[in-house]
Amino acid sequence: MKTEPDDAKRRMVLRITLACIAFVYFVTMYYWDNLVIFQSAYYRLEYLFRGNLMDFLFDWSPVVPYGVLSQMLFTVWVVPVKLLSLLFRTSLEDSMGAYLWYKLHIVCMWGLCVRETKEIAVTLKMDDTRIKWIQMFLSSTLYVFLPVFHLGQVDAVYLVFMLWGLRKYIEGDYRRFVCAFLLANPVKYLSVFVYVPLILLKEKRIPYILRDIMLGLVLIPVELIVKNMTSILCWLGIIGIDQVKTPYTLAASQIRALLVNVWGAGPDNLGASVVVIAYAAICILAYCNCYQDERRGKLSVWICYSSLAVLVAFGIMKCYWIILLVPFMVLLLFMERHNTRINFILEAFAPLLTVSIYVITQSQVYGGRLTFDYLIFSASSYLMNRRQSHSTNDMIHYIKDTFQYPGEYEYAVSALAVVCLAGFMVVNFPYQKQRDEETVRVTGAEEQKLWYQWGCVRVGILMIWFILNFWCIFK
Repeated sequence: MKTEPDDAKRRMVLRITLACIAFVYFVTMYYWDNLVIFQSAYYRLEYLFRGNLMDFLFDWSPVVPYGVLSQMLFTVWVVPVKLLSLLFRTSLEDSMGAYLWYKLHIVCMWGLCVRETKEIAVTLKMDDTRIKWIQMFLSSTLYVFLPVFHLGQVDAVYLVFMLWGLRKYIEGDYRRFVCAFLLANPVKYLSVFVYVPLILLKEKRIPYILRDIMLGLVLIPVELIVKNMTSILCWLGIIGIDQVKTPYTLAASQIRALLVNVWGAGPDNLGASVVVIAYAAICILAYCNCYQDERRGKLSVWICYSSLAVLVAFGIMKCYWIILLVPFMVLLLFMERHNTRINFILEAFAPLLTVSIYVITQSQVYGGRLTFDYLIFSASSYLMNRRQSHSTNDMIHYIKDTFQYPGEYEYAVSALAVVCLAGFMVVNFPYQKQRDEETVRVTGAEEQKLWYQWGCVRVGILMIWFILNFWCIFK
């Protein structure tokens, strides 16, 4: 039987390998969405340096779908870039160093997510070995590497507040739980889908439920007022119509789009939204639960995962949102001591199948030609000439041209991804029939060996993804 030092050595080897892979991703791959977000913050900061306070407060970019508070945070992050630009008397906001600085913000926010997830595991009274493996698994999945190290997407920003709120919820600090989601909800509205069932799990009195929901959502109308302030000032006659700024509205439209996936539609039937059916079932389950013991902690984690999983599985499988699933998925993975092997299989195949869908449907994001155009590979004229010599050298075209990929199987891949996400939800449902300890599939050293094996598989997948991207684009 392996000893604890042997287990520590295994984790160390995986961590070093993972750090090297993360560094390669960090300095080679980038996506323009991150650039648009932080350059918008940079230009807002210029308003402040020019003394134009009106535009600084009310000129919100029409291409950034995030809340006022998060955009202010991005503005603070670009202050060093602005100061260096002033010091060297040149514009650095569009330089390679600035791109890496923008991307570093997302990595730092994900680091805070890992820290908060660790604290949740401590609150749930997991043992130290399990907590260390949780930290390892959090950052070794495609669900994290692609949004954080590949693209530099900013959804990790409000995920930090969601995890902080969940930790306070489990600890019984209800006021800080509401405050955390008060900050998370205006950013992109997705945290609202987690907030409501958690309220229903805690509170059973209808007036108090409505009060708490409104408290958590109060900053959303405030933010909308701020973003539309120039329209309000124009209506009041304070400014002219030429000074009205158009705010971003896609966040709300994406939430509406979640409801359009209907089931049972026909000539005599309007059909029903699958997302609404599944989400309503989760809310009813939360409201009907009255347990006050340690099982409630696991149920709250399960509710967080399930509320987001139904949006991804049955609504919009947006490639930016998948990172929201990871902390709750990994916590459930290590909380459940039964069905361990099927859990690992579902958790491993869900990212693979989901990313396969993204390569097909959003090839400009995952496996796209522009991925390597911003960072260190852009300095190589040979590689750039190789990339530009083909008009369609991205991953999906390479797969179709090389393997004669049959497009009719795409729906089967999507169905399998949904099965993995929904299956993980079913397997980890906290209130299954009580099972004897004899039904535990793996224990002790065998369990730690399984963690190490799956950790190696995850690291291998990350390496293959980078090699596949590089080969398809620069072949």
